[in-house]
Amino acid sequence: MITVTPIGPAIGAEISNIDLRVTPNRALAEQLNSALLTHHVLVIRNQTLDPIQYRNALSVFGPPMLQHRAEFNLDECPQVSRVINREGFPPAVNWHTDHTNHEKPPKLTALYGVEIPSHGGDTAFANMVAAYRSLPLDEQTRLRGMFTLNSMEPDPSYSDSDRSRYPGGIRHPMVRIHPETEQPSLYFHVSKSQGIEGMPSADVRPYLESLLERTIHPDFTYRHAWQRGDVVICDNRCTMHRVHADYQEQDLRLLWRIIIEGDRPAGPAI
Repeated sequence: MITVTPIGPAIGAEISNIDLRVTPNRALAEQLNSALLTHHVLVIRNQTLDPIQYRNALSVFGPPMLQHRAEFNLDECPQVSRVINREGFPPAVNWHTDHTNHEKPPKLTALYGVEIPSHGGDTAFANMVAAYRSLPLDEQTRLRGMFTLNSMEPDPSYSDSDRSRYPGGIRHPMVRIHPETEQPSLYFHVSKSQGIEGMPSADVRPYLESLLERTIHPDFTYRHAWQRGDVVICDNRCTMHRVHADYQEQDLRLLWRIIIEGDRPAGPAI
C-alpha cells in the first residue's frame, strides 16, 4: 500500500512504498491517479530505472506521446526524451504547460532525475486552479470566453522537422475544465500563444505575463530540489511548471521526460 504525504497546502504530495521497476497494477495505478487528481504533483524518490521500466511505469496513466525536439528522444526508447542543459537545449525558465500547440496536449508530464547539478536547477510547479480562483470574479468571467491560438514559438532550437510535424493555429480555451475533477483552471503557454481571439497581437504577451504575475503565489507553488532517482509527475491540465536555471554552467543537468496522451481541452459552458 502506497503512502501519500502532502508536501504543501495547495499542491504536491510525496509517494512512498513504491518501486517503479515493477509496473504498477490496476489497483495501484488507480491510487496514483487519485493522488494526482487531489495533489496535482507527485514526487517519488529513490528510484533506479532504465528507460523501458520508466516508460512502462508511466504508461499506467495512458499512452506516451512523442515529443518535440525528436533528436533528444532516446534511441532505445523513443517515448523517453532527454531534457539536458547542453546540445542547444534551452532551459524552460518561464511558467508553462507542455505542448499546447497540439490539438490534444499531454495529460501529464513526468521527469526522472538522472544527473543533477551540485547546486540549483530546481523545477517549480504551480496550481492553476488556485491561480484562477485568486482572480477577481469579473476577470474570471471574462476569461471563460477567451481562447488562445497556439503554435511553436519562433525558437531556433526547434528543427524544420518539428515545425512540419506540428501545424500552428491550435485553438484552446484560457479557462480549462478538468475532464476528471471538473475544476476550472487557467490554461495557456505564454510563448506558444501566438494570439488571443479578439485581442491585438501586441497586447497578447503582456496580458499573459500579467496574468502569471498576478496569480502565481508562493502559497500554491511547490519548488522541487532534485535528487538523483527522483520521479516527479505533474498534471498538465491544471498546473504550470518552470526550471530555475541557477546551476553552474559546467554541471550536467539531465532529466528523462515522458508525456502522456491527453484529450482536447474543453472550456466552461458559456
